[in-house]
Amino acid sequence: MSKETQTPPSLKIQPFTEEPIRFIDDEGRPVGEGDPAAVLGLEDSHLLFLYEAMVRTREIDRMGWILVRQGKAAFYISIGGQEAAHIGSLYALDPEDWVMPYYRTEPSLHLRGATLEEIFGQILGTNTDPSKGRQMPGHFGSKKARAFVLGSTVALGHVTAMGVAMALKYRKERQVVISYGGEGSTSEGHFHSALNFAGVFQLPLIVFIQNNHYAISVPRPRQTAAKTLAIKAKAYGLPGYYVDGNDVLAVYAVTQTVVDQARAGGGPALIEALTYRLDPHSSADDDKRYRSTEEVEAWRRKDPLIRFRKYLESKGLWDETKEQELRERIQKEIENAVEIAENAGLPDPREMFLEVYADAPPHLLEEMQELLQEIQESRQGGK
Repeated sequence: MSKETQTPPSLKIQPFTEEPIRFIDDEGRPVGEGDPAAVLGLEDSHLLFLYEAMVRTREIDRMGWILVRQGKAAFYISIGGQEAAHIGSLYALDPEDWVMPYYRTEPSLHLRGATLEEIFGQILGTNTDPSKGRQMPGHFGSKKARAFVLGSTVALGHVTAMGVAMALKYRKERQVVISYGGEGSTSEGHFHSALNFAGVFQLPLIVFIQNNHYAISVPRPRQTAAKTLAIKAKAYGLPGYYVDGNDVLAVYAVTQTVVDQARAGGGPALIEALTYRLDPHSSADDDKRYRSTEEVEAWRRKDPLIRFRKYLESKGLWDETKEQELRERIQKEIENAVEIAENAGLPDPREMFLEVYADAPPHLLEEMQELLQEIQESRQGGK
């Protein structure tokens, strides 16, 4: 869905605010004067597109959990509750821009052109996975989507994205890079190295931190005494923005602002999106050991999908009939994509040795032949 790429100059978005920037409250009511969509130059079609993208992301996420429970996927990390932070920020990018995901980003990358078959192929490790099963679930990458393959080391993506931003500046290209991470990534050296280097060289890098309150089981107050995470940008000479991560319009507006600045040569920025993960850290986590049911339910009432739906309803753009039609259509899309991904079969064992280098070196080819020989002998022994 095309849109104007320039943030209206009348929009006042300031760095280092003490409270998160928000345009609609928990009940979907505009904050301040005027309709935020009009201020942002978003038409009704853009608003409906954003909502559908968030719902599709939530339903992809739900199917990820189902596949684990069915024993078809070994592991899953949820995006549930953080859809607005991902969709709002990704929507502010141009197709030519680059994305360094983190493990919760995968379900939202349909917005960048990743197909549902590719996403579920990655979760299942089948042939529809662009990486051919080389990575564990949650580590999606695609050239078509301009999304790099995530490395499992926490915050490593920030440094990798910084390197990409350096290459873009060296080549005098107009693209920007956005790097995603949780608030736990700000406790790692990679985060600080990336910001320091980006600040010194004024790189087109946006580090987007999703503060969902817990780095697995460690609460945010045990990670830093800083009042916000955005304020950490001051030490590196770049602006830091604190935004309500459950407000898709505010996330879009803030990200669009820093994207425009970076593209124009204005340098990097840090965004902290205050949000909450509604599910356990992963399918291997028991979140009841470190947070209360009451806390989760309080944040569930701030669900970004519910908030934005109420906003659309107040504008006369949405109702229950449209909701049911959308859910049914998306569910059919997802069920069809899962079937295709499952039936695609497992990648050939040779795939783990190929595409690592442009031309596979002799030692990798030798290891590949050894593995294929072992597989053949194992199959013959089983007869």
